[in-house]
This record gives sequence, C-alpha cells and structure tokens, in this order.
Amino acid sequence: MRERRLIKEGSPCTVDYTDKTIQSVSDALKKGRALCANIEQCQKRSSAEDIQCALTMANVMTGCIIDDKNEISQVIENEKNDFLKSCPQNKFWVRRDGKWFVVNGKENVINDIVAFALIIIDLKPGERRPFTKDGTRIPELGLGDAMHNALLDLDDMYAEVGQKNPRR
Repeated sequence: MRERRLIKEGSPCTVDYTDKTIQSVSDALKKGRALCANIEQCQKRSSAEDIQCALTMANVMTGCIIDDKNEISQVIENEKNDFLKSCPQNKFWVRRDGKWFVVNGKENVINDIVAFALIIIDLKPGERRPFTKDGTRIPELGLGDAMHNALLDLDDMYAEVGQKNPRR
C-alpha cells in the first residue's frame, strides 16, 4: 500500500499514480510533478461544461476507503452506492486505454473511479492493511483489517501443510 500521506494529500493532476515506483511523498518529490495529460482540456472545459474528473473523484474515494475499518470489498461497495446516490455531476472526464474523453452518466463511470482508486492505494495481493489514525507505525486495526490479516495467516498455515484455506 502506498504511503498514507501520499494517498491523502497527493493529486492525480500532479502525481503519476500509475508509476509503481512512487510509493511515498519523498518518492513523488524526487520524481517531480507529473502533470496529467488532460490538464489543459480539463481546465478549458470542466467549469464551462460542468465536467468532473473521474480521477479526482477516485482520489477523494481513496480517503474513505483507507479510513474505513471494514473489509475493503464492503467499503468499496458502500462507496459506490454513496457516490451513485449523492453525486450531482452527470459528465465526467475518463481515461480508458490511454485516451481521455467525456462520459455521460455517473453509473457509466463508477467502475472507472473505483479502479483508479485502487491504483492510487496500490494494495498488493497478500499485503496486510495497516490502519492508523495519524500515520504512525503503531497499528490500530479495525475489524475489517483484523479479519483480512487473519485470513492471510490462515492461508499461510494451510499452505504449510499443503492445503488450501477452506475459508477462501
């Protein structure tokens, strides 16, 4: 998982979250600003045409995902539902296959938002999710984090005896 501060304070307008070598604020500072390829069009058209960027919406969603103490899949589902209920926007900048375009309808863009939120977080398979209030090293696990980590422990125990965890 990327450094909490980078997730919360970074912006897809200036940080290339697709670069896997950027894992912390210091990594981002070393690399320097990486302006979004769509920044000029976004600045020209967004306010005039009432277009919201899906990547900035994903950036907002990441804060909710990493702060929630529940299982990550449930948190994502809750965030999707909240977004669909509460977002007043109807037009979004979306990047698919390296190309930028405008998509109408929040239901047509929600999966793009979630996918990019997960890119920003960069939770690797099998990685334990630390949960801390202030970013310190002392973990204060939430229920979902504890369950996630317990399942990883069970996976390891079953693998030692050549079996697959039946809870998976």
